[in-house]
Amino acid sequence: MLSIDFIRQHPDIVREGLRRRCETQQIDEILRLAEQKRGIAARCDVLYSELKAEKEAVRTAGQRQRTGLNNRIKETSGAIRKLEGEMNEIDTHLQFLLLRLPNLPHQSVSAGGEERQDRELRRWGEPIPFYFEPQAHWDLGEHLHLIDVAGGVRIAGSRFVVMRGMGARLERALISFMLDVHTQEHGYTEILPPFLAKRSVMQGAGELPKFEDQAYLCNEDELYLNPTAEVPLVGLHSDTILPPDTLPLRYVSWTTAFRREAGSAARQNRGLLRLHQFNKVELFQIVAQEEDSYEAFEQMVRHAETILQRLELHYRVMELCAPNLPFASAKTIDLEVWMPWQQAYVEISSLSNCEAFQARRANIKYRPGSGSHAEYAHTLNGSGLAIGRTMAAVLETYQQADGSIIVPKVLRPYMGAAVLKP
Repeated sequence: MLSIDFIRQHPDIVREGLRRRCETQQIDEILRLAEQKRGIAARCDVLYSELKAEKEAVRTAGQRQRTGLNNRIKETSGAIRKLEGEMNEIDTHLQFLLLRLPNLPHQSVSAGGEERQDRELRRWGEPIPFYFEPQAHWDLGEHLHLIDVAGGVRIAGSRFVVMRGMGARLERALISFMLDVHTQEHGYTEILPPFLAKRSVMQGAGELPKFEDQAYLCNEDELYLNPTAEVPLVGLHSDTILPPDTLPLRYVSWTTAFRREAGSAARQNRGLLRLHQFNKVELFQIVAQEEDSYEAFEQMVRHAETILQRLELHYRVMELCAPNLPFASAKTIDLEVWMPWQQAYVEISSLSNCEAFQARRANIKYRPGSGSHAEYAHTLNGSGLAIGRTMAAVLETYQQADGSIIVPKVLRPYMGAAVLKP
């Protein structure tokens, strides 16, 4: 969430940030309501002073004077209640508008031009040459009895799958491999949070109200199914002031994620690329403002890249332009893995620096030193990696002419096998 004080003091910066995002929402109504609230607050202050003076006068007044003073106290109190009611209504409307404003792009983020093009930063590896016609990962998965699409449809409908046998083991191997690398080599603490979150937690992470139509809601309890582990990890420290020397906090979390994916691109709806339920390993950091959160951000990108490099999967690194930024992000880097059957790059990790945007919404603060004023922290998040998409890339990249799959070397200790055969 953007600070109302920042919006009031720097309206041109906010307007420019929204323009770069190609965001249609304006701040004129926010500024008008903020000014109206200030005016009412000033009137309340005057009435509070009058009320205080009237109450003091009653103590020393005679019997005849008290009746008149009590009437004035009643009138002043009534006027204050009316103004406070108006101020509460304005606050509600202001909160409604502020919650819908996206984060402002970092100054280094490009506008993207008319075509909203992202910028390629680098590539790692090369696409593996095939001397036969490569198959799609869903065909390979069904042929090897790793992926059961029909079973998923019977259980829950379209865009749900069942993982069978070595397919289920491969999914578990990828999760364990990623968690081991991030905890043992990159210094993250593993967290296994609840898979349900309160509305306030969803709102704090920036999922609500913007993405209400994408979330699964348990109406009776008003709990939301986790759309990404970023949400409960934000909630873990909501309404908290972290003591000095606590930061940075580094968390890695495996969760199952649930998304309705309303209106998603039809060309990526097959196989494991865009499911309603999928597993993901999430990287999350809370860092201090006075430290360079962008240095931590670059490090987090390298941590996610490490997984792709260990799996020997060709990928490219993309810096998103302002119009393509996620709602809560000030800067985002996407890792896109090469999919041989599609002959295209597919996003496998999206890493974002949200600066203080989520911390302000979730009220996550820290004290830089003993007795110092509490400040909002910066939050960073990113996939490290999406499991289904990683599996899809492994199946397509390591497929053989006979339909078998070579297991990447780093996964063999987890799989107990070097080859997946029909």
